[in-house]
Amino acid sequence: MNANTSVPKIATVEQAVDLLYQCLDLSTLGNAVEYLEQRELRYQLLFLYSHFFPQQYSQSKAAVYPGLDEDDGLIQYTEREIEFLQLVHRDLFPLNYLDYLLEEQIDFIEPRLILVTSLGLGQLEDYEMSYCDLALGDKILLPMTSVGRENLEHWQNHLGEDCYGEWFEAELSSPPTMAKIAHPHSIDFKKLRRMCFQAKKPICYLPLTLRLLDLNTNNIWLDEEGGWLQGMKGTTLDWSKENVIYLHREYLKAQRILDAAGSFIGWLEADLNNNFQSVLRLWNQCSTPH
Repeated sequence: MNANTSVPKIATVEQAVDLLYQCLDLSTLGNAVEYLEQRELRYQLLFLYSHFFPQQYSQSKAAVYPGLDEDDGLIQYTEREIEFLQLVHRDLFPLNYLDYLLEEQIDFIEPRLILVTSLGLGQLEDYEMSYCDLALGDKILLPMTSVGRENLEHWQNHLGEDCYGEWFEAELSSPPTMAKIAHPHSIDFKKLRRMCFQAKKPICYLPLTLRLLDLNTNNIWLDEEGGWLQGMKGTTLDWSKENVIYLHREYLKAQRILDAAGSFIGWLEADLNNNFQSVLRLWNQCSTPH
């Protein structure tokens, strides 16, 4: 590795104590394994820092060793490592749990791993039950998605709740009904993509917007289901050069997808009555009989 991890010159008692604190009792196999795991993580993060941000790394004065308040048996990030994570969050991809790290509430985050947090519709606390939190433009498209249609039909048939109709009573002169919207299982999506491609922007972004609503974009940032703040769970990847490059590339793609879907939803909501009717006609034209 290219990271400079040499021991700095000891000039004060405090520095000496900090360095001595790194000495662990390696008389047992468990302690030895723990020591090696800690060192592997620290050297890997320093290497990634020096690789992706060489100028900032060379100028950094942040400590590379943990402080005296580190809990026994719990690996916490050092000042230099937190500095690296802040740069990743700012320049490469979001680490939306950084505030928890800075507040030292990190017992639910494994320091060796990158926790991927949703940037799409999955960031709802409960994706399948929180549709009421969506914008009108998103809500009106739900019957055109597999997950949305399934949940809306379940609420209507088994719970006696017509949420879909109620959402638009105050906003639309003639609220749509799901009966007038072809089921997504009957849609020829190749035909839909072709017709949308031939249409002017932003209608061409309809298929992409539906995939975003369905958590089916093939993008790790957009297909991740939410609730990590509640369950402290989510997709994790090791801290490696390859994974950092991958997540950065996918984050840039995610931003383009969100921008495209945002432009479509903005257009749809600008004249929801008329624009949705245009979308609905196009959608139903792509329906094929079972």
